Amino acid sequence: MVGTGQDGADAAERRLGRAVIFLLQQAPMVTNNVIRADIATLLRAGQAMDFASRLHGFSRVSSPDLIRQFARQAGIADMDLVSQILPVLKQADVIDYALDSDGTIAHVEEFIGVSGTVIQQAFKVLGILGPSENELALLHSIEIASWAPLTKTQHLDQIVRRGIVDDAAAKGLGYSLATSVNRRVFSSDLNEDVVFNPNVWGTGQVQIASFLQSLPPNERDALLAICEKATARPGSTLDVMGGNPAIIRSARKVGLIQAATVKSSAHGQPLSQTYVFSPLVQTADDQSTTTEALHLRKLFLAHILFGQEKARLGLGRINDPVVLVSKLVNSGSVGPATNIGTDYHLLESAGVVRVEELPNGRAFLKLIKEEIVRDGLDWLQASVGNIPGSGSSSLKMENIPGSFMTPEEDRSMMPVDAASDEITTAAILELRKEAQRAVRHESPFGR
Repeated sequence: MVGTGQDGADAAERRLGRAVIFLLQQAPMVTNNVIRADIATLLRAGQAMDFASRLHGFSRVSSPDLIRQFARQAGIADMDLVSQILPVLKQADVIDYALDSDGTIAHVEEFIGVSGTVIQQAFKVLGILGPSENELALLHSIEIASWAPLTKTQHLDQIVRRGIVDDAAAKGLGYSLATSVNRRVFSSDLNEDVVFNPNVWGTGQVQIASFLQSLPPNERDALLAICEKATARPGSTLDVMGGNPAIIRSARKVGLIQAATVKSSAHGQPLSQTYVFSPLVQTADDQSTTTEALHLRKLFLAHILFGQEKARLGLGRINDPVVLVSKLVNSGSVGPATNIGTDYHLLESAGVVRVEELPNGRAFLKLIKEEIVRDGLDWLQASVGNIPGSGSSSLKMENIPGSFMTPEEDRSMMPVDAASDEITTAAILELRKEAQRAVRHESPFGR
């Protein structure tokens, strides 16, 4: 058990629930079929919560086709949805559902935020699915590494302290590294690998800005400005970040900053824009009904910024993104506009908004996940403020976002650069020392 008392147990459950989502986000990059088979229960728990999260905000959905499409977006086949996913989610009090006499789905009603947050419910779903000890060891490995960088020996010891046998602990760590959810860097001083999770910077036990100030000048100057800008202006584009591009790539690779990319191939012209965000802050994430480990706020903000920055001149752009999103939050809808019917399918597939088409071909954009859009507005105001313009709520987006690359996918594509990687490796090793000092005062790992 992590911590003591009910508060400690709740914190442990939240971290394990979030670890399920971390693994889910890494899953597209795991191509080894044997590994996928060995961790199938954890992947299934993540898919179930991904599906439930897409339903959140709709309350009751009576369209079998919409339910099926949300399941497909979460990677769930029709036969598995009815036979496995829905029963498990109902048992965990995440949803309720009913079937028609022919076995088709009559309706699904979600209870996210009522019976628990997404990460709390992920933990409940996991318990019902009954993962193997090796899978539990993997989950604990992810959770431990996302709290603090530890040597391999210390990391394995912490897994064992959670009631996992030595052999399973070693296998769990192995799976975490094989899936690249966890990473390792070698410490010549310790003559041992140090294991970390790229999400470690968001734990809150060490403040990034003050921590980086304590680093030697070369490391500090290279990283501090990047992290401060990502925090102060979420959604900044790579080209305005400044600094050494190799250092920025290395910071993306180890999670000091998170990068997400929107791609479009409209009009036969491939376009993309990469936006930079601060690491997920777990203490704030614990208070949210949804979890930003699913990247929904990033998806929303990137859509709006892409519509402002990448729409073709003369064919319509989002003139004032703050006005547009403010109207969406305050009135629950914007429109009508023809473009709404074609340009927001990624946001719609995530259940953030809903497109309501009119007979004349125009459409309204309806608010579904208020928490996501409201937080997205806060990020947008921090990022761009009030852009001068007509004050119009134009929704024209001629270059339609076609795909969204998550920070996990972004990290998987970062090349090796010995010089810049040495700087971020030094930061990780120094963070290990800083975390140990914090643990001496209040251990997150139990006794």
